[in-house]
Amino acid sequence: MRHKGLGLLLIVIGLAGCDPGGGGGDTGGTTDPPGGQACGGFLGTGCPEGLECVDDPSDDCDPEHGGADCPGVCVEPKPPAPACGGFAGLPCPDGLECIDDPSDDCDPKRGGADCGGICVEPKPGPACGGFAGLDCPDGQLCIDDPSDGCDPEHGGADCGGICVAPEPVPCGGITARPCPEGLVCIDDPGDDCDPAIGADCGGICVKR
Repeated sequence: MRHKGLGLLLIVIGLAGCDPGGGGGDTGGTTDPPGGQACGGFLGTGCPEGLECVDDPSDDCDPEHGGADCPGVCVEPKPPAPACGGFAGLPCPDGLECIDDPSDDCDPKRGGADCGGICVEPKPGPACGGFAGLDCPDGQLCIDDPSDGCDPEHGGADCGGICVAPEPVPCGGITARPCPEGLVCIDDPGDDCDPAIGADCGGICVKR
């Protein structure tokens, strides 16, 4: 009787350990990746309404680097970028720049007029300076990179920089300001003064 009782006890313990409802054992189901419900992949699984499928950053499959049928995760879509440009010439908030909206059919490079834009964070220019003393492309100048912790004005040595378009040098106008040597003065296209009908219009200096 003692052996029969011990056997029954082992059977009961084994059944309890395999109870799917109790969280024990492998239920044979699949688990969602960390961060959200699975989507995409071979099956092209969609997301619930209100969510969008993005590449799963926790795996080694990257669709932008040759990965095919990469699985994804469902996330809440990012809020739309602020609108800018267009007929109203809407400006962007401080720290953002206006680019053409790639989701519409209006392309200013193909004759589109008053195309609407979206505000995005400006991309940093090419790297320059630093230990290697990298130069900027023609027409750009190297300034200290404000996003790093190295400040040449506060003891930083060999600080890296970024290349930016220099601010235009003003010329002409009422004072007939001349340009530095090697530059010529042209009408400033950014103002409303036209030298063909206006007098003493301000200009900007450009290379010959």
